[in-house]
Amino acid sequence: MQDRVFNPLILMMLLLGAGAASAAVDIADVATETTWLKLGKYEQARFSSDRYESVVLTEEFFLSPDGKTSPQSELEATIAAMSKPLDGDPNEHAQCRYPARYLWLQEKTLLPGVADITCPLFDEWIFGEATDSISIIFATGYLGNPASYYGHTLLKFNSSERRVTTDLLDVTVNYGAIIPPNVGPLSYIYNGATGGFNAGFSHIEYYFHDYNYGELELRDLWEYELNLSQDEVNFVMAHAWEVLGREFVYYFFRKNCAYRMAEVVEIIDGVKIIPPSRPWTVPQSLVSAADALSRDGKELVRSVRWHPSRQSVFYDSYAKLDKREQDALTELVADPATAPSLGALPVGGQQRVVDAAIDYYGYLIPKDEPSDSELSQRYKKMLGLRFQLPGSDRDAPAEPQVGPEKDRAPGYFSFGYAHNSELGSGGSLRIRPAYYDVLDSSVSHVPNSELSMGEIIVDVLDGDVRLRQASLFRVEAVNGAVSGLPGDAGRSWRMGFGVYEQYPGCEDCLVTRFDGDIGRSMPFIGNTTIGAYVGGAAQDNRNDYGNLFARASGYVNASVGERLSFTARYEYRYHFDSAFEAEDVMSFDARYEVSRDWDLRLGWHDNRTESASLSVGYYW
Repeated sequence: MQDRVFNPLILMMLLLGAGAASAAVDIADVATETTWLKLGKYEQARFSSDRYESVVLTEEFFLSPDGKTSPQSELEATIAAMSKPLDGDPNEHAQCRYPARYLWLQEKTLLPGVADITCPLFDEWIFGEATDSISIIFATGYLGNPASYYGHTLLKFNSSERRVTTDLLDVTVNYGAIIPPNVGPLSYIYNGATGGFNAGFSHIEYYFHDYNYGELELRDLWEYELNLSQDEVNFVMAHAWEVLGREFVYYFFRKNCAYRMAEVVEIIDGVKIIPPSRPWTVPQSLVSAADALSRDGKELVRSVRWHPSRQSVFYDSYAKLDKREQDALTELVADPATAPSLGALPVGGQQRVVDAAIDYYGYLIPKDEPSDSELSQRYKKMLGLRFQLPGSDRDAPAEPQVGPEKDRAPGYFSFGYAHNSELGSGGSLRIRPAYYDVLDSSVSHVPNSELSMGEIIVDVLDGDVRLRQASLFRVEAVNGAVSGLPGDAGRSWRMGFGVYEQYPGCEDCLVTRFDGDIGRSMPFIGNTTIGAYVGGAAQDNRNDYGNLFARASGYVNASVGERLSFTARYEYRYHFDSAFEAEDVMSFDARYEVSRDWDLRLGWHDNRTESASLSVGYYW
């Protein structure tokens, strides 16, 4: 048995009102209570049901030399440290370093007669008694950085006193990987998936994230204010203070930002929002779980607020213009000095056009744009022009009908009928653990784009089981170019890696392939986007199919109403070192949304052979 030094003061307190034997049992029981284990970030050690180990890597987090692997030693050391009189800097006292532990131990009556110590740094951080609620912030996905593909979550500490003017100074707590410089996307994904990076908690004012996500990366923010009592708010803030600056192992799929943010909130009894029994944690699933949770008859989420990005604000103001006003905006952007169409509009139309121009330049100006740049000067000209027009109230951007918390689940499973002109008929099975494709991208995702991880498609045709594809990842980022104005020109790209059939119906022909393309997109008629790509792929050579091919492709994505969407694609491939010099690939896929959790899909594919499918899909 491990030797421990047991503080006499602790022993005296535990013996009050009880015998020595029962006191020893009590302290052991307390050390395995759920809240204490959460405070120390303890998890059950592998292959053991009675041993624990903290996932915190920072040695200074523990007060006991054995604290990382012994919750009881850490509890005993914490009680002893909390009971010491103040001697020196109060910020270094255990009560100030571990305010959540202190609150909990008081509640457990394990600190009788211990005097409270004033903690200047902690009090300053929480703005004294001003913080009265906590929000989960969800930033929608951003395909420009692998770390943000699935979106991001952080915590925001709100004050009704400060919110009278602005909430941009509210404190936020963030969790992220500590990335060395010059790490590429593929290296990031590999190290993130295998625990190759450390991560930690940090804090900063909310305006930093509002600017970074909403203005630079053009990501919408969704705020979920939680229905917590003041004591619960204080406890969560105190726990967040304890983990600031502490390091953990970062895992891209499971123990990521959403998981660690949820852990901080789950310090409250009865709050369980980490999606269970899955090898991954998607931020959208976290806010869905929070939205669905009720405690004592009260919903955990008190209110939902949408904070649109600069892009969303501009696209909304552009959509509110009629054809004449859109033409006037195009003239105004081309040459602010000569825009005759603007003067021909009634005053209300002029106001809408100039407001849209202000939103347009605000959308384009990047973070490093100097104040004397041409874009900045044009932005100022639009402000001056707007001051020359009568004042008017602007309508807020039209909020999406459904927020991410009500959106469908990230996993997808489908089964159905399949037919191939060479192989016959049978069934097809598709599993996509995460996240979305062109047909089912929605408010939580980048429109007309794809982010698919670990997708597997298996066909059973005339009794023969065939693997059609096993994709590690596929990413497609499409800028819809809603306005077509300069700078909103619809740059697009896509990239993928996995195992694929060379073409449907081929024999012994699975190849490992990495492909990539760049292109352009633009809106067409109604809810239609068209685009084109050029690019190619590298693969292992089987059946004289070649190691390299170049390709040019085009596509049409469209939706009819709120439930029906389809995509049609054509691709021309030229093989450099193959018996197959060129080939045409065509496809058509349609999706009908039956409900949030179910859909129907129809597919047709032509590449040397023709294949078709009809399937029923479920989101999980």
